[in-house]
Amino acid sequence: MATLHAQDRPDENPPVPRWRYIAAGIVALLLVGGGVTFLLRPESTDCAEGVKKVEAAGGTRCVGLTDGSYPFTKDLRDVSRSIEKENQRVTREAAEPDGTPYVSIVYLLGMAPGRGDSNTTESVRHELEGAYTAQYEVNHHRGHGHTPRIRLLLGDVGNEEAQRDYTLSQIKARRGTDRIVAAAGLGTSLTGTNAVISKLSKLDIAAFGSVITADELEKTGGLVRVAAPNADEAAAAVQFLKSKEHAKDKVLIVQDANEQDLYTKTLGSRFGAELPKGRLAAPEPMQYDSSKSQLATYFSNQMANLCLKSPGIVYFAGRGRDLPDFLAPLANRQCKSEQITVLSGDDVSQAAQAAGFNDVKQALRNGNIKLLFTGLAHPGAWTEAPQYFDKNAIVPFRPGGTFSTTFKDDSLDDGQAIMGYDAVLTAVTTIRKAVPLENSHQEIKRDAVLQMLTTLNDTNAVPGASGWISLRNNGSPKDKAIPIIEIASNGATRTVDVTSSNTGNGHPYTPE
Repeated sequence: MATLHAQDRPDENPPVPRWRYIAAGIVALLLVGGGVTFLLRPESTDCAEGVKKVEAAGGTRCVGLTDGSYPFTKDLRDVSRSIEKENQRVTREAAEPDGTPYVSIVYLLGMAPGRGDSNTTESVRHELEGAYTAQYEVNHHRGHGHTPRIRLLLGDVGNEEAQRDYTLSQIKARRGTDRIVAAAGLGTSLTGTNAVISKLSKLDIAAFGSVITADELEKTGGLVRVAAPNADEAAAAVQFLKSKEHAKDKVLIVQDANEQDLYTKTLGSRFGAELPKGRLAAPEPMQYDSSKSQLATYFSNQMANLCLKSPGIVYFAGRGRDLPDFLAPLANRQCKSEQITVLSGDDVSQAAQAAGFNDVKQALRNGNIKLLFTGLAHPGAWTEAPQYFDKNAIVPFRPGGTFSTTFKDDSLDDGQAIMGYDAVLTAVTTIRKAVPLENSHQEIKRDAVLQMLTTLNDTNAVPGASGWISLRNNGSPKDKAIPIIEIASNGATRTVDVTSSNTGNGHPYTPE
């Protein structure tokens, strides 16, 4: 075997061909470039189809429009899933030969209320549960007509203008594809709510408010409400104060002066206008501003003045979230030997779910205080005054009904589910009046729904679970049933009376 000479042996460190250096350089450049591109690529703002993160006031929040497939909060998963399932059924059946046509209603709310909001996560969930109950009832039972079927879309308007605008842009873009003809819910009576309703009106989308009560909203076209407005709540409160128990009590008004809150802005002024001047304990209200700090300190400093005026009734024209700051000092007042009844508006229904409710209960236990409010709805009203309610209207909330079987662990006491139900029911009633013929496949025009808004009165009044809804031309219900609700020291609620703004006899509206 021949041996290799040195020059014939393979080079242990052979030179690397130039082409390999060039190729490696190109790869390195591509990798670096790709890495830079990856680093510079903005983080996705998509949360789901039709839902994205929108920054406002230094924070981000997922807002937009969904068919229920995206729950805006963990608390809304179950109700969102129920809505998604019903929506899928409606869409699937419509696609079949000679399938039943459908339209969509958007339920608009601030789905994730934060600290300082008048709504709570629990009240939002209850309202959507009521909305779903109405959707299921009108799609599965013929008591409210048959067609079109209803898809329910959920829209989170957030709490800032940029977030509202994004959700409204989704509604505008999907009006045709999703057959959107109405919106319901609409949140609470804040200045942003007015802006939302105005933009919906420009899109020819009728709006059906569930719990909004501010009187200023009567000036907004395209809006109807199933809740009694502030003026009616105030008048009902005055009607109640004519009762023997309170007929001689002097009344002190405690008024929130927050300019951004349409609800509190008019509640006190309307009550003051309705109450005979001789019953006022002071010529001017005790005025505070919920947009500023130190509320409890303010009220503590005012207790001596309150005792000086010796009121038997305090009319609290403020939000339920501010009640703890008022009631805690009131329970420690110098004149505690004299019982005081605090009477307020419907927003007190939120107090039981808000931070500080333990302070409210403690004040009621120890402060010789009675707490009442004019509610929008309460299940106790059905037994306290059954003559003012249609028996069939409350079936979904009775044992064995859709609500009680689907959401058996949830309560009706805050009235939110009942009002959400009535808002959707009223929207569906209006939509189906715009259908020329039963089972018609003719497209429903949005302006036809708007046209029908003023037909919902007298013989066409809607039998709501919260009472009969006979709408005036200004979109507010006539003499709506208003329960007077007491919150006990253990937190339980009960209806003590059912009245209305009817200045004649206080009786709520019922069809002749």
